[in-house]
Formats: sequence, C-alpha cells, structure tokens
Amino acid sequence: MAPATRRQDSAAYTRTVILEAALDLFCAHGYASTTVNDVAARAGVAVATVYTSVGNKTTLLRTLVQRSANATEIDESVATAAAAADPRGIIGLVAAATGDGHEKYARVIRLMFETATTVPEIADETERVVSGYRANLRISATRLQELGALRAGTTVESAVDVLWFYFGLYSFPTLVRDNGWSYDRAKEWLADRAAEVLLDRG
Repeated sequence: MAPATRRQDSAAYTRTVILEAALDLFCAHGYASTTVNDVAARAGVAVATVYTSVGNKTTLLRTLVQRSANATEIDESVATAAAAADPRGIIGLVAAATGDGHEKYARVIRLMFETATTVPEIADETERVVSGYRANLRISATRLQELGALRAGTTVESAVDVLWFYFGLYSFPTLVRDNGWSYDRAKEWLADRAAEVLLDRG
C-alpha cells in the first residue's frame, strides 16, 4: 500500500473514531453538556485532531446527520423501487429501507430533533434531510403512478404525503421507541396500512 493511501486510511479511521465518540457522548450526556475536549478524550486523540479531522461541536453533529442521510443503502433502495414492477412490492421496499434506516440511525435522528430547536445549523440540516427524504419518497410515488397503481384521484403529491405519514421521520420512533414494537412488526404494519390507502383495489 502506498504511503498516501495509508495516510488516507488512517485519517478516515480517525475521523470515524471521533464521530462515534461524539455520538456516544451526545447520547449519554446531551449535546449541550458535551465539549470537544470530552470527545477528544473519549476518542483518544488530541483536541486539535478533532478540529482538523471534523470540526467544532456543531460540525460533529451536522456530520453525523449528513452521514446518516447520505448512506449508500438509501440510494440503492431508491434505485430498486424506481425499477420495480409490483406496486405492493414497492411499498414493501420503502418500508424495509426506511425501517432499516431508522433502526441503524435511531440515535442520530433523535439527536437531530432534540438539537434542531436550539442550534440553527442543525435546524437547517434537518430541513435538508426532510427535503431529501421526501424527494426519495417521490420517486416511489411516481413509479406507482407510472404503473397505474394509485387509487383514482390520488396524485403523486398526495401519494408522497401518505408515504411521508407512514414512513417519514416520526412513525417508526412512535411505534418502536414509544410503544415497544419491533422494527419488523412496524415495517409490516406500516406497509400494509400504506398499501390499503394508496393502491387501487381494482
């Protein structure tokens, strides 16, 4: 391995360690109570390394949010849904992808909402996440329309709203965190309800 590649790998590893340390501390002690010094100590690096590898405390959280929103599996699921031919299967794909995302990034999503009301940069990032999330749902809604699968009178815009209601940023936390459901149960139930509302039964 070339020296430059080794340095890049080392830098990427250090960045990941710092971000995971920040996430653990934000969740354990709260964003407001955590300092960059705390993150550095938890990650086992110098304070200056936190700033050069990622940035200040706000940038740490913003990067965590961006990393979850830009996960490669999201793009893969969107592409699969856009090419699918079975309407019920498309909704199942949406349920699986969003449920898996919520399960994997539940801590980040919760932190995002908790801090968005007090940290303007995170509020802005939350708006971008919601916009991107709805754009992905629009791809599935458009595909359902192309297949002639939507109920009469249901527009793409309405379908996006319904998909957001069932698979947006609130339903999974409500069912899983607040009511103790498993993610599998939540995915199945939400997919069934969304299909009942959206799909033409003819």
